[in-house]
Amino acid sequence: MFRKFLLKKTRVEEGRFLIEGWHLVDEAVKSGRALHAVVFDPEAKREAAEDALLKRVSRMAEEVFEASGSQLSALSDTRSSQGVVALVSRVGMDFSELLKGLPEAGPARLLLLDEVGDPGNCGSMVRAADWFGLDGVVFGKGCAELENGKTSRATMGGLFYLPVAVGVDLAAAVSELRRSGVQVFTTELDESAVSLRDFEFPERCALVIGNEARGVSAAISELADGKLFVERFGSGESLNAAVAAAVFLGKWRLESGE
Repeated sequence: MFRKFLLKKTRVEEGRFLIEGWHLVDEAVKSGRALHAVVFDPEAKREAAEDALLKRVSRMAEEVFEASGSQLSALSDTRSSQGVVALVSRVGMDFSELLKGLPEAGPARLLLLDEVGDPGNCGSMVRAADWFGLDGVVFGKGCAELENGKTSRATMGGLFYLPVAVGVDLAAAVSELRRSGVQVFTTELDESAVSLRDFEFPERCALVIGNEARGVSAAISELADGKLFVERFGSGESLNAAVAAAVFLGKWRLESGE
């Protein structure tokens, strides 16, 4: 009944996906998401707060099922079950819907992911974007699936609060953003790139993070308004994509003074 949701095809066709662990279930509830079903292990150890949450979701969910630890493990892509899974509606949206939600005037801040294939990186960047109060994240084609188990866990619940557009033609999105007055900057180790230290972010701006191995694609780079890079102080070859994103976002928001 629920194992089918481990397949992306089913998640897309039925518009639902599984979340695992008490933290994600709690964030889903706090964000007002409907719980279509909750499956929990009555024998699993729980903290007092988790027991209280179980009572709450048992009243809220459309259906509640008990399962053994081994049955729950069969619904998980982790090594050991976290004692609970829930079925919720997919959260990814079309780019047009995200664009409509942007403020018409004043600051607008977006993070664009260009073929970032690692689910942990994608999820961590959604988490960072939520932390720094961006207006949305755009997953270009070739990115990890937002509702993949590893991606959703890495967001730490951020996917329930932040608009995330998925499966987007990034070249078309960049062109549309620029036409609407949003400047787009890529993050690249390039001799023509401007150091983050010296850059002042415009009021309406989108930042592009590229593929872990290949970086930002040439097509996107050519469409952008400019390139940025983080100066290196040690001997490391590069920064992890999610770490780099957090550095850029932190500087961006701290300098805004908001």
